[in-house]
This record gives sequence, C-alpha cells and structure tokens, in this order.
Amino acid sequence: MVTVQHGWIKANGLRLHYLDYGGTGRPIICTHGVTGHAWVWRDVAPHLTDYGRVIALDFRGYGDSQWSAAKAYTTDDHVEDLGELVNSLTDGEVDLIGLSWGALVALTFAHQNPNRVRRLAMVDMPPSQEGSETDIPDFSGEFDTPEAVIEAERGASPFATDDLIEMLAAVSTRPIEGGRFARKHDPYFLKVWPFRSDDRWSEARSLDAPTLIAHGEKSYIWSLEEAHDLADQMKSATVVDIPASLHLIPTDNPEALARALVDFLSPETD
Repeated sequence: MVTVQHGWIKANGLRLHYLDYGGTGRPIICTHGVTGHAWVWRDVAPHLTDYGRVIALDFRGYGDSQWSAAKAYTTDDHVEDLGELVNSLTDGEVDLIGLSWGALVALTFAHQNPNRVRRLAMVDMPPSQEGSETDIPDFSGEFDTPEAVIEAERGASPFATDDLIEMLAAVSTRPIEGGRFARKHDPYFLKVWPFRSDDRWSEARSLDAPTLIAHGEKSYIWSLEEAHDLADQMKSATVVDIPASLHLIPTDNPEALARALVDFLSPETD
C-alpha cells in the first residue's frame, strides 16, 4: 500500500492541495474532472510509482484546495495553476494524466509548454463538447446520510470496488448543519461547468507530445469511434478502450487503466 503525503502550494493567490502518492524521478501529475478530486487516483497511483513521482492535484475550488472568491474557474485558470505546480516540482519535464476536464487542462498546458511535457494521457474526454456552461446534468450537492453519499458514488462508478466507493464517499463530502453532508467543492459547480463551452481541437491537432487516449468501454461522454477520430487528427496518439468502465475510468477500472498507463509511460516506449 502506498503511503500518501499531503502537499500544498500557493498558486495565483490561492492555497492548493495535492496528494503525493510516492515514487521518485520525473513527476507524473494527475488531474481530475468536474465532480472529482485528487483521491480518484488512489487505486491507479500505486502502479505508477516505479515510473516517477505521482502527484494528484485538487483543482482550485475542489477537495482541500481553496475556493476562488471571484469564481475564476475556467480551464485556463486551472492551466495556470498546473504551471505553478509543475514549476514547484521540477525544472524539467513531467508526464500528465488528465481525467475529463482535467484532460483538457493537461492538453492545454502541454500545448502551451511543449518543452515541459514528455507524454500526455487523456482519459475519456474529447477536445470539445460544444455545449453551454449551464447545460449540465442535475445532481445533488447535499446528502442526508453517509449511506446517501455512498449511493451517489456507486451510481457514478458502478464497477468500482466497495472499498474504493467507501473511501470516495468519506473524502468527497464535508459535514454541514443539521447533520447533513455537502460535496467538497464550491457549490458553483452545481450550476456551471466552465469547460462545456471549450474548444481545444486546435491544441490537440498541433500537439507534439505522444498522447494516450483512454476511452471507457461504456462511456456516456463519447464513442470509441470518436476517440479514434481524435487520435487520427493528432500527430502522435493511440487509443485504448478500457473494459468495465463508464466515464470515471480511474475508479471503475483502475487496474486496466494503470496497465495501459504503465505501457505508455515506461522507458521502453521512449
């Protein structure tokens, strides 16, 4: 079992939290999606520590990171924060693994900083969703009981182990008045998903870094055909279809995702 350490950085005026899952050498930085946090990588990270130092960031407004009073939560805001984290960890290259919105953040950073990113993994996310920032699924931000939190986590990750679901339920909420629980992120994200209007196709097409595109076998975000279309339009990309997973692949099938990432990140693939 990997011993997880907590770390903090000051980025663009905000105190941001990250989890250090261990390992040495080149940082492997993992980013999460709009309903997530750094802990979604718990069961993936132990498989990667032989290939670098695995760091998972809580985006501003999420987990144990500070909220933005100005609601500065665009993809570009997160990209700037990611840059601060990268610079705090190394003067050299990093590997980036991004889930959902985190994939857009990682993609954009890699495009803007080609000399800082060796490899990029985009987990279940197309470069654009062509939608409205306020056209989002209806999901609860508060819960009456711990069991209700577990039920919500199970609904999002139906293939996850019971142990992982229980852990996610414990770290995904905070206690509020009346003995209830609230999601551990800015309530802003119950109404607005800033990335929904993003168009990052230009960044994807011009990216030089080798890229792994992981698609969830039962993803409700996009089809496997669309994932292959993205790869075909990139300079150096491959697709892997992860079985027994919806959108949240790191929690639904962490072992299969980790195997694909190890193959992608290992020195033999340089």
